[in-house]
Amino acid sequence: MIVSIIFASFIAAGIMDLTLRKKLNIEKNEKFMDQYISKKHFIFEIVLIVLFLTGISTNGYSGKYLYMLLFLFFSVLFVIRAAVEFIFLRDKRKHIISFAYTMICLLCALAIVLLL
Repeated sequence: MIVSIIFASFIAAGIMDLTLRKKLNIEKNEKFMDQYISKKHFIFEIVLIVLFLTGISTNGYSGKYLYMLLFLFFSVLFVIRAAVEFIFLRDKRKHIISFAYTMICLLCALAIVLLL
């Protein structure tokens, strides 16, 4: 069941990304580092990932709670990214895509809690 939720979320994210980029004329990132505002933003996300992995490994979560926390963590990352993009790159409108990814991650976390 978890595989189908993850698979459906990837399909929904792909369709949503293509639709929003085409409809709102938002450019794609040419390089991997283009999605970050600066090196500080990149390092901040790496620190958050390390803290999340440390917290998960020390508390020993498993099963649906692990997957739910993973999607909630991704939604927090996308909210932070959207806020930074909204503040510094408002004219490029990339924050709209980040907010949409946040909604998909929250829906996946809710689906995992309700369906598993």
